[in-house]
Amino acid sequence: MTRTILQLLPPEQRARVTGYLGLIVTSTILRAVAVVLVVPLVTALFGDDPAEAWRWVAALTVAVVAGWVVDSIASRVGFELGFAILDHAQRDVSAQVARIPLRWFSEDNSATTRRAIATTGPDLVGLVGYLVTPVIQAILLPVAIGLALLPIAWQLAVVALLSVPLLLGALWASGRITRHADQVAADANSALTERILEFARTQAALRAARRVEPARSRTGAALTAQHGATVRLLLLNIPGQVLFSLASQIALVLLAGTTAWLAVRGTVGAAEAIALIVVAVRFLEPFAALGDLAPAIETSRNTLRDIRAVVDAPGPVAAASATEQPLGEVAAVTLRDVRFTYGDNGSGPVVLDGLDIEFRSGEITAIVGPSGSGKSTLLSLVAGLETTTSGAVRVGETDLGTLDVAHRPAGATMVFQQPYLFAGTIRDNVLAGNPAATAEELATALRLARVDEFVNRLPDRLDTLVGDAGTALSGGERQRVSIARALIKPSAVLLVDEGTSALDAENEAAVVTAISGDPRGRTRIIVTHRLSTIAGADRVLFLEEGRIVEDGGVAELRAAGGRFAEFWAHQQDAAGWRLATAERN
Repeated sequence: MTRTILQLLPPEQRARVTGYLGLIVTSTILRAVAVVLVVPLVTALFGDDPAEAWRWVAALTVAVVAGWVVDSIASRVGFELGFAILDHAQRDVSAQVARIPLRWFSEDNSATTRRAIATTGPDLVGLVGYLVTPVIQAILLPVAIGLALLPIAWQLAVVALLSVPLLLGALWASGRITRHADQVAADANSALTERILEFARTQAALRAARRVEPARSRTGAALTAQHGATVRLLLLNIPGQVLFSLASQIALVLLAGTTAWLAVRGTVGAAEAIALIVVAVRFLEPFAALGDLAPAIETSRNTLRDIRAVVDAPGPVAAASATEQPLGEVAAVTLRDVRFTYGDNGSGPVVLDGLDIEFRSGEITAIVGPSGSGKSTLLSLVAGLETTTSGAVRVGETDLGTLDVAHRPAGATMVFQQPYLFAGTIRDNVLAGNPAATAEELATALRLARVDEFVNRLPDRLDTLVGDAGTALSGGERQRVSIARALIKPSAVLLVDEGTSALDAENEAAVVTAISGDPRGRTRIIVTHRLSTIAGADRVLFLEEGRIVEDGGVAELRAAGGRFAEFWAHQQDAAGWRLATAERN
C-alpha cells in the first residue's frame, strides 16, 4: 500500500513526504506530552500547593496549541499530496490503459480497470489526510505515551510498551482473518455486476431464443454467491472483533493492575494513580481508532491494488521516440520478417510467422484466408494496436517499433468488424475520428459512408443520440457511422476488418465504392470474405497458418487454381444457396 502511494506521487512531490512525516511525528509527540502532563497537573491540584498546577496548565496549553498548529500544517500538506496523487493516478491509469495490449483485457482485468478508473476520484484526495495521517498517529501515539511515562512511572511505561505489539498483533490477526473474506466478497460483487449487465444487454437475443429464465438463473446464482460471501464476511468479523476486544481488555487489566500495585507500594500517590489510570485509558484509545479505520484501510488497499494492477499491467517497453508519426496522406506499408505470438516472451502459439509484405501506397489490398489464419492480427500490427514479437512494421519511413505505443495508431484508421459507438450523438461519434474536421470534411465522410441517407430520416438528424454502445441504431447503421469515423481521420492507411459484414448487398456495394473512391488516396488493406469486395481490390493476399501462400491479382489467382481459386468457388457456391421446402409425394 505504501509503495503504491509513493508510486502514484509525482517525482517532484515525493521529496515532501519526508517533511510531512516529520510533521506527523512532531504532532504525535506533542499529543503524547499533552496526555502525560495530566499526571503532574492532577498531582499538583491535590498536593500541598494547588497553585503549582498553573504552570502545568500552561505547559499543557502550549503543547495543545502547538499540536493544533502542527496538525493544521500537516493537514494542508496531506491534502496537497492527496490532490497530487489524484492527478497523477488519473493520468497514469488513463495513459496505461492506452498502452496495455488489447488481449490483456479479459473479463476480470476489464472489471479491475473499471474499478481503478472509477476510484481515481475524491477518495484519493482524502487518502493521506483522512486515512494515512490517523493511521500513523494511532500507531505512534501509544509508543510516544509509553516513552513519556518512563520518567514518571517506568514500571507502567514498560507494561505500556509491551502492550503495543500485543494490541497491534491482535489488530493484524483480526484483519488477516477477514481479508480473505473481503476479497471473496469483492469478487462476488464484481461477478454479480457483470452478470446483471450481461443479462440487461442481451435481452433481445435471450428473448428471441427463449433463454431468459436460464440467464436469469445465472444471474440468480451470482446473486446467491454474493449473498453467501457477504454472510461469510460478517461471520468472520466476529472472531476478529472478539480477538481484539480480548487483547484490549488484557492490556487494560495489566495497566490498571500495575498502577494499583504502584499505589499500594507507595511508589505513587492516590492522585497520581488516578491520573495514570486516565493516561492508560488514553493510551488504549488509538488502538480503538485503528479498529474503526480497519474497513477504510481495507477499502483503500483494494482500491490501490486495482490501480496498481492496471499501472503494472504488462505492456510494450517505451520506445526512444515519443513523438507522433511524421506521415503524410499517402504512404506504403512494409512488413519485414514479422513474427507474432501470444503469451509472454513469445512462448504462446505462433499467429504470424516471418511475413515479408509491402502494401503499395494508394492501392487496395484484400486479405483473405480461413478463420484463425492471422488476418485481424496483421491489421492490428499495422494499426499499431499490437506489437510484433520480432521483425518490423513500417508506415512510410517510420518504424512503428520506434514510437511510443500511444502514438503508433496515428498513421492508420480502422473499421472494425464489430463497431462500437460512444454515448453521445451521431455527430460526436463521427467527429471522434477527427475533432478538428471542417464541415466539408464531415459532409464528405457522411456521404461516402451513406450515413446521410438514414440521418436525414431522423428527427434530430446528426444530433440524434446513439444510445449505450449505439443500441438506438441498427447494426448496419452503426457500421456506417464507424466507417464515416474512419474516413474522416487524416491518416496514411485505411484498414477494414470485415467492415461490410453487417451491411446488406446494396449498402455493401455503396461502402466499397466509398472506400475505393476515398479522396485521400490512402493505402487500403481490407480483410473480407465477400466476393464483391474482393473483386474491387488491386491485389489479393491469401493468408493461411500465419503465412502468405498466394499473392496477386484476382484474375491471376483464380486462373492459378490454388487456394484462392478454391476459396472463390466455395463463396460462389454459398452465394447460390437457397432454402426450399421439401415436396410431398
